[in-house]
Amino acid sequence: MDSRDALLQAAAEEFARSGLKGTRVREIVERAGVNERMIYHHFGSKEGLFRAVVEREFGGMGRAWHQVMAEAAELEPYEGVRLAFCTLFDLVHSRPLLVPLAMQEGLGGWGVRPPLPAGALPAELRDLHERGVEAGTFRADVAFEVLYATAVMTLMGTPALAGRFPAVLAERDMTQLRDQMVALLLDGLTGGRR
Repeated sequence: MDSRDALLQAAAEEFARSGLKGTRVREIVERAGVNERMIYHHFGSKEGLFRAVVEREFGGMGRAWHQVMAEAAELEPYEGVRLAFCTLFDLVHSRPLLVPLAMQEGLGGWGVRPPLPAGALPAELRDLHERGVEAGTFRADVAFEVLYATAVMTLMGTPALAGRFPAVLAERDMTQLRDQMVALLLDGLTGGRR
């Protein structure tokens, strides 16, 4: 592993735990086993390293999710949205540092990544929603932006916070929890009809 990758990996763990302000450069370089100068060589600053960590974590997840969107777009609206939501949950669950990094970014004022304008939301998912509304499968009074924000906040938060509620995982595994969460989201979108 080269020094850049070692720094990204070590910094992701430190930043997820302590945030940008709470993480010390010394902790990162000790964990990475590299010289402190390498942070400045590769990233310019500790802030630049934080930005690179967040972009790497979210970029990797985004690319994987968008690959599934092409498949979801070919399905009927309900099944396509279900596939998109299940995949998002699975991707977040497989990346345990993602939510802590997002929370740290939020605590810092969301300055790493720009806000998502409506036009930047997944077009395939928007199209599935619009087709579902036109077909009468989905409620017309739920705006796509509200659906998207609700789904992202719910599906990203659930894997990270499920352990806080032991009863949630006492009788189900993460796949069963995912399926129940997605069903709740879709029932709200369909108004209980399908």
